[in-house]
Amino acid sequence: MGGTAALAGISACSPSSNEEEVGGGTSPSGSAPGADTVLTADSLDLKWSFEIPVDPVPDDQIAETISADIIVVGAGLSALCTAVSAQEQGADVRVFASSTKPVGRGGSNTGIGTKYQKEVGIEIDKDSPECDRLFKIQNICGGYLQNQKLWTKWRNNSAESMDWMIDIMAAKGLTPLMERGYYDPDGVLDAPQTSHNFYNADGEGGELFGAPMMAQAYADTFAERGGTIDFNTRAIYLIRGGEPNGQSGRVEAVVAQREDGSYVKYVANRAIVLATGDFSVNRDMMARYAPWTYENYKDIITWDREEKPDWDAGLNYTGLYPGDGHKMGLWIGAAWQRNPVTPIINCGVPSVDFLQGNGWLINLDETGHRFQRETTNFGYGGLALLNLTNKFAFTVWDSALAYTKTEWAGFMGVLTPDEQIEAWKAAADAPPESSSMGAPLADPKKIRFSADTIDDLLQQLKEVHPNVDIEAAKESIAKYSQYAKQGNDEEFHVKASVLYPIETPPFFAACTSFANGSSTFLTVCGGLRTNENMQVCTEDDSPIEGLYNTGIMTGDFYAMQYNFVFPGQNLGGLHCTLSYLLGRDLAKL
Repeated sequence: MGGTAALAGISACSPSSNEEEVGGGTSPSGSAPGADTVLTADSLDLKWSFEIPVDPVPDDQIAETISADIIVVGAGLSALCTAVSAQEQGADVRVFASSTKPVGRGGSNTGIGTKYQKEVGIEIDKDSPECDRLFKIQNICGGYLQNQKLWTKWRNNSAESMDWMIDIMAAKGLTPLMERGYYDPDGVLDAPQTSHNFYNADGEGGELFGAPMMAQAYADTFAERGGTIDFNTRAIYLIRGGEPNGQSGRVEAVVAQREDGSYVKYVANRAIVLATGDFSVNRDMMARYAPWTYENYKDIITWDREEKPDWDAGLNYTGLYPGDGHKMGLWIGAAWQRNPVTPIINCGVPSVDFLQGNGWLINLDETGHRFQRETTNFGYGGLALLNLTNKFAFTVWDSALAYTKTEWAGFMGVLTPDEQIEAWKAAADAPPESSSMGAPLADPKKIRFSADTIDDLLQQLKEVHPNVDIEAAKESIAKYSQYAKQGNDEEFHVKASVLYPIETPPFFAACTSFANGSSTFLTVCGGLRTNENMQVCTEDDSPIEGLYNTGIMTGDFYAMQYNFVFPGQNLGGLHCTLSYLLGRDLAKL
């Protein structure tokens, strides 16, 4: 069979005209029950499209074979951190990736007890009571379903790995900055200053855009130390026990295709590390492994990226990658993680300074009624929004709120109370955004408003979002103001310290509409079953010799909801600490 069969096999892993719908996903034509068949537990034995391996490439069509001690598949932060760490310990490492360049998203990296924290006077380390509290909260939020060995490994080695990364970044002109902690008026989800981001001499980077710069710094370091990264090269399948998609023995090679269509085999003397990102644009995998997320976001995710992936995607909220590494692992006998995968969802009702967050002021739905205790973080605030009928909510506040602080901090600097009021007015006067959260909007709508009366404010809101019940909203606002003045929220029991009357003009409102990018979905975390040594495992938890994975596709590191209890836990935990340790340990094999 010709080499094009391999690419055809990749395409076959997504829905096509010769497949029939089965329970929200697809199964191969001929094996699916008829349209009138009632689904039963036995139906779960049917194969999904992504479980069917691609056809192998004939040996005579493989143009080149490249050997190294360690082969790393991917060029994101976790892949490059692993590669640099292993290389530093003397291993021969080769990296290849589908992207055209090093990639990264965000920029927050949690570290515990790092030298930079000590430098700026932040006293926290792995043995402190505050660290105990944070890890316990994280475990509770995840229902204790997370792989505790992986989390303990992160905790015990966070300072060493982050200090190492800080040195790597500093050598490339990137300076660390500590992010603000998270204050919870209820004293539950408090988080101290553990999250680091990096910026360059021009002030670029930070918690939203530092990661691509960090990835480039890793790539430059790797190249300067003699390493090679092959970009525009897509992994197709693994060779295990000498057989393409074999079911026993050691995983010793991976076959890939270059941009020009030629094939290359990468042979690993020690290990292959998969770091290929998530599976959020693979419709069948989402329907199978992330059904709740799939149902909420299926009309927003750009599904054609499964066929035409954007390997260089940055902060894109309509889907990222097609799950190449997950599929390759499943084809050679890897097990799926034990627990449901975890989406990264955030942004509830907008906060008044328009930072990423859930506004702690009155949260109203279309009916004009409050729907939650507002003092939650942006992870859980986004989930509450998704449970509303039309996934729409808004908040209202007045100008007196500006004077409850001496200064307002945001991404663009620090503002005085008067400057903050002008910023609210300017935001209300700005035209609707033509794009939101990584996706163009067919019908952009105004989301920020200001007026001299509550009636005018709500009328403006209703003109753009007709379902808003003005009279009910006015009644809710009046009750909320009374609760604030009496210092007792009789409805949702928000602490008196964060209750503020809404009485002083001008008044402001901000709404979040699901169709206009609210409650964003960035990625889905998890996949192949992974032990504490980052080895990919079979159904009986036996490690598959020679195969490791890291980064977002690590199984069971997360559970339930990505909750931001540790801001930057993904980049700090998986993409730094555990990837750093993996590279170091592989070099010592």
